Amino acid sequence: MRQRLRRFIRRGLEVTGMIGPLHRRQERRLARESGDMFDDQRPMPPAELMAVVSGTAGQAWFSERGRSDAARFLELAAAHGLDTSGPIDVWDLGCGCGRIARWMAPDVIAAGGSFTGSDINGALVAWCAKSLPGRYFTNRLRPPAKLHAGSVDLVYAYSVVTHLREKGTRAWLAEVARVLRPGGLALLTFHDEDYASAWGPPEILPALEHQDYVVWNDAMEGSNYMSTWTTRRYFAEMATPHFEVLDLMPGSLEVAVQAVAVLRRPG
Repeated sequence: MRQRLRRFIRRGLEVTGMIGPLHRRQERRLARESGDMFDDQRPMPPAELMAVVSGTAGQAWFSERGRSDAARFLELAAAHGLDTSGPIDVWDLGCGCGRIARWMAPDVIAAGGSFTGSDINGALVAWCAKSLPGRYFTNRLRPPAKLHAGSVDLVYAYSVVTHLREKGTRAWLAEVARVLRPGGLALLTFHDEDYASAWGPPEILPALEHQDYVVWNDAMEGSNYMSTWTTRRYFAEMATPHFEVLDLMPGSLEVAVQAVAVLRRPG
């Protein structure tokens, strides 16, 4: 009964738009509770920006997970045929305040390539543009992005479609395909059934047995307040009109690592 009442109140806040200020207040509280300091010899964003993208302002987690995700993406790209030792053009879609870009951009640029990051949050983009190598721009919730067709070798997006309704996910799949060169790769994370069973609200996994695409907290699309969930089968179905699906790596049951779709633009 109490849980049902909480959901009723939450839905009322979502419908009236009041959930936005409350969510932002929660982010500010998380920023004040940051605690740990960590020096990795790279520019570190302020606590209030880290809380927006990560739900925590812990510097050690931000640094270590950013480095491991950057290395994982480059290893995946190399394993699927992209020469990451030479010059490549990379787009970080949904770069946030540079959790992965802090590690990826210097290596890409040092190898003679180019690095571009974009996000819907202008404050996050402004910090990246001021503090990190590469170029950064603000994109809208829906495509197109300010990139030329066929101009990028590798696109990665960590926890971007996880905050979009299905229409938005389908639109960005098409946009990523437009921006990639023929043979280019996209590495896109999503909340799959394995991630749901380990880390999702208890209602999600049963819902996926009847729905292809589940939206949790249906408000503030594009923010961490909303989360979306789908099966690997259905993600492949959404991607197939635009890509060759090379791999669908399940979400982790032991550490909170999302599923990864490895996609190639045909041609």
